[in-house]
Amino acid sequence: MGDPRDCSPMGRRLKGARRLKLSSLRSLRKGPGLLSPPSASPVPTPTVSRTLLGNFEESLLRGRFAPSGHIEGFTAEIGASGSYCPQHVTLPVTVTFFDVSEQNAPAPFLGVVDLNPLGRKGYSVPKVGTIQVTLFNPNQTVVKMFLVTFDFSDMPAAHMTFLRHRLFLVPVGEEGNASPTRRLLCYLLHLRFRSSRSGRLSLHGDIRLLFSRRSLELDTGLPYKLQAVTEAPHNPRYSPLP
Repeated sequence: MGDPRDCSPMGRRLKGARRLKLSSLRSLRKGPGLLSPPSASPVPTPTVSRTLLGNFEESLLRGRFAPSGHIEGFTAEIGASGSYCPQHVTLPVTVTFFDVSEQNAPAPFLGVVDLNPLGRKGYSVPKVGTIQVTLFNPNQTVVKMFLVTFDFSDMPAAHMTFLRHRLFLVPVGEEGNASPTRRLLCYLLHLRFRSSRSGRLSLHGDIRLLFSRRSLELDTGLPYKLQAVTEAPHNPRYSPLP
């Protein structure tokens, strides 16, 4: 499998984007990578505890909460590598933000990249490879570059599935057994895949992202490490197209 940066004209410029430093995470609110939202009248949302973070995350991704406001100008560059390298495309990202009433609850941005402008077939990708999604803010500064490897070589024709890629901060030494209350979600990328009746694989529908708009309040007495987790459905792994 080739390096996805070899397929991107931006490879050299984004070489360092894969290394996310703790110092930059501490200043997400102030740094150029993220923008603080404009003032808006808050829309009441349910109180969310850390024990319910998974349900909160799912509700955000599915659009069950009313947003507090919108931000224009975000874009995403999408690419892939593997047995072939499809042409990179840049699409607008619809970004909304939310307010939650509990102090320690996350207040993330939700970004949605609509793939319908690419046509009914979506964005064609190899069956084994790497997806690259680079998120830019309205100033065209890189917010985050996601690299997600996948292997759908056993996916039947006319089926679909998804991948959910999360980046957490966890205390050093607890990478393998950190409880949900000890993991801080920094970024999330949700990708939907579909195989055509001829077996061709593509990203389809939309791409959804969650990313923080607040400074991360860390225990300064503990060192933290970034941990990536990619999940897919099980039993069944693939579902027939409707």
